[in-house]
Order: sequence, then C-alpha cells, then structure tokens
Amino acid sequence: MIKIILYLILLAAIHAKLEIMIEGKEGWAKSLPCWRLNVFITKLIIGKEITGYHIYLMLMFLLLFHSPFLFLNWTLSGELFVLGLFYIYWILEDFMWFIENKHYGIKSFKRGKISWHQRWFLGLPVSYLISLIIGISLLIIGRLNV
Repeated sequence: MIKIILYLILLAAIHAKLEIMIEGKEGWAKSLPCWRLNVFITKLIIGKEITGYHIYLMLMFLLLFHSPFLFLNWTLSGELFVLGLFYIYWILEDFMWFIENKHYGIKSFKRGKISWHQRWFLGLPVSYLISLIIGISLLIIGRLNV
C-alpha cells in the first residue's frame, strides 16, 4: 500500500504542476474558455459550479485509474478499490495545487482565501472530508474482497 500512496502523491504532484501552468493563479478554471454547469445539484454535491474542463479531466483520470482492468480481470472488490484511490487522488492533487502554486502556498490554504472552497470544517474544505470518508470506505470495502 505504501507504493500505491507514493505513486498517487507523485502523480498528483505532476498533475498539479500541469494544472498550475494551465490555470495560473485563477483556480477552478476561472479564466479558461470552457462551459460551466452551475445548477443546484452541483452546488449541493461539490459546493460550486462544475466546468467542462474538470468533467473531462476527471473522466480522463477515471479511465486511467481503470487501466489495470485492461490486463487483469474486473472484480467488484477491485472496482471499489480503484474508486477509493480515485477519491483520495483528487484530494491529493487539489491540495498539491495549493502547495505548489506560487500564488497560494500552504499559508493561504484556509477559509476565506480560496473562493471556490466555500465550505470548511476542521480546517479543511468540506469536499476533502467527504471525499476522504468515501475514499477510505471504498478502499476498506474493496480490500474485504466483497
């Protein structure tokens, strides 16, 4: 499991660097020419609008995370494990974006400093906490060989 965590951290760090080059200091694709879906359900689930940029990015990474099933047999436990990693990955990548971005850094990672993270609890964006609970739960259930 340590190798998987280190791999996720490395992948997230590289992905964050790429997104910083694309977005600059304007996070959440604020200045990108993409469509935006700003409806009640997106506000309820993620607390903000969703952009075409982020939907396609998530779909690409969802496919990437499922690539082992091209070589291995699909199982429900494997699927749950992959989805758990996928949830954890997005927390790591988003956090790395702030750490690596010269316009933010760790000191700016707090309520009121990041316009697209409106809801915070225990010093973290609520979306991180929800994703962490879902991700860890899926990893545990996936490892139980459902």
